[in-house]
Amino acid sequence: MKKLAALALPLVLAACGQQSVNIGQGFQMTPSFDGATVAASVVNVYAKNADGSRGTYLGSQVKSYTVTQGRLNVAVREGSLGMTVKQVNVKYTDASGNPFGGEYSTFNVSSAFDIPEGFVCPDGTDKCDFTQKKAQNVLFSKTEDLYQLSEQIAIAAADTCVDGSTVVGTSAACAEVRMNITLSGTDKLGAPRTINIPQAQVRVYVSTVTDEVR
Repeated sequence: MKKLAALALPLVLAACGQQSVNIGQGFQMTPSFDGATVAASVVNVYAKNADGSRGTYLGSQVKSYTVTQGRLNVAVREGSLGMTVKQVNVKYTDASGNPFGGEYSTFNVSSAFDIPEGFVCPDGTDKCDFTQKKAQNVLFSKTEDLYQLSEQIAIAAADTCVDGSTVVGTSAACAEVRMNITLSGTDKLGAPRTINIPQAQVRVYVSTVTDEVR
């Protein structure tokens, strides 16, 4: 009995900071996602007359597109456990909540990154003993290695920017695409955790318009 009590004491001390803050089981994070874009380069196609001049308008099409994956932001509440993200699930919808992209409207991707805990070292780094840390709100952002906007959805979104009109430009009505994101993984004590980001907007727009005679 005495041996068990002796082992328990270091565990209690390790969970407490200098101000007797116990990390316990607390977990509170508020995530958001912004900056995702699909920029479409549109070409208006015209028939070639016998003399080589531009003739009848044939239609418009997306020549190319550029994707910006966006930025993940997480506001970590003071005293919260950190999280290791292992899986990302995305459900794409239009502005009304209907699935967007047909069979590609659900996207799953394995991931591997850490969201920090709501504790900081006195000098602002993460290089100190836990007993020196103080509970504090932490803001986390990530832009690298985010692949949450799939290629199939980007293509489908870009294609909506062509409405068949001879006037196609940056004011064209492209689809309103939303990303409903679930991040899954474990907290720093190994318990399973998920955080959700509903209706993150993807900006879909026409970046350039050119004419071609074919």
